[in-house]
Amino acid sequence: MAGALWQTLLALLGLYPGLCPSLPAAPRPRPPDPRADLDSVVSLAKALLSDTKAFLLQLRSRFPAEGEHKLDSLPVLSMSALELSNIQPPGALSRLSADLQRYQRHLEWLRRAGPALRPLEAELGALHARLERLLRRLDHLLSRLSLSRPNDPHPALPPPGSPWAAVQAAHAVLRGLHLHLDWASRALVLLRNRL
Repeated sequence: MAGALWQTLLALLGLYPGLCPSLPAAPRPRPPDPRADLDSVVSLAKALLSDTKAFLLQLRSRFPAEGEHKLDSLPVLSMSALELSNIQPPGALSRLSADLQRYQRHLEWLRRAGPALRPLEAELGALHARLERLLRRLDHLLSRLSLSRPNDPHPALPPPGSPWAAVQAAHAVLRGLHLHLDWASRALVLLRNRL
């Protein structure tokens, strides 16, 4: 009976590590490191940059379109490479998320653009899925850092007027996405080093 009492007492002392200094305290779980999340976002951004470059080359070889094609609905890259040294996480991550959401809408729009881009439907779908994955990781990082998520209302995009307009729009969207991802990859590496 006395042995059972001692065993119960030792079990209770094990539940309260501060009462019994001879028993080691259970290690507390470390809070998650946002740098690991940022590493994941950097990796996804670089992979998407590579995929976008390959798809842009494929689009150029299949549908050559000389000149510069623009869409007013695309986000404008507001920072230059020289301004990267002054980048701050709250503004940069929120702005990047908002811009990538707009590109996501443009990719959805291109997928519905009509028969001109149907031969590239599989590639557009894969690019869209990778962009969605990057946006989910970026949203996760924003919530982990307690930063506000952008929720800019985006007007509906009009359908392209002709098959050639759809091809020109595809060139503009993919070139803009490539530039944004190139800038984002560099900015994210700098932000990761600052955390």
